[in-house]
Amino acid sequence: MNTGFFASLIAFIAFATTCSAQSTTLPICADPIDLLTARVVALEEHSRKTCIGSTSPATWVDFKGQGASVDIDTSHCGFAPTDKVYYFTSIRGDSHHWTAQGVSAIYQQTYNSFTVYVYSTQGIKESLYFANEYNWEIQYFAMIDDSMSSP
Repeated sequence: MNTGFFASLIAFIAFATTCSAQSTTLPICADPIDLLTARVVALEEHSRKTCIGSTSPATWVDFKGQGASVDIDTSHCGFAPTDKVYYFTSIRGDSHHWTAQGVSAIYQQTYNSFTVYVYSTQGIKESLYFANEYNWEIQYFAMIDDSMSSP
């Protein structure tokens, strides 16, 4: 398994998290060129094995009165049925998306789709309303690792 990509991704996330916490302007707490270079090299090495995307707003549906869910089709990524796909998610929206719980929990994962269930800390009943009214979108990064794919 090529751990270089994971190490670069973790380093970049750690850099962004640490610097964001320390500064409200441009981060000056580490050498961003070194980290960005490592990230670009890692992405170039895996360019055919990664994919990004986002759901459209207003695609959320009620989940048994317990929150909202969205099915995410990743077939455009071109992964094969034998690929072990890793999905990483975040949420964006016009408002209240900071209240969303469950954003990074992946359900019904396959090589070409997955589902996310969320609820708002402002109230379960408000979840679907917030998701659709405030244009919540799930943004995702998908990747495969050849050493983890089935033969």
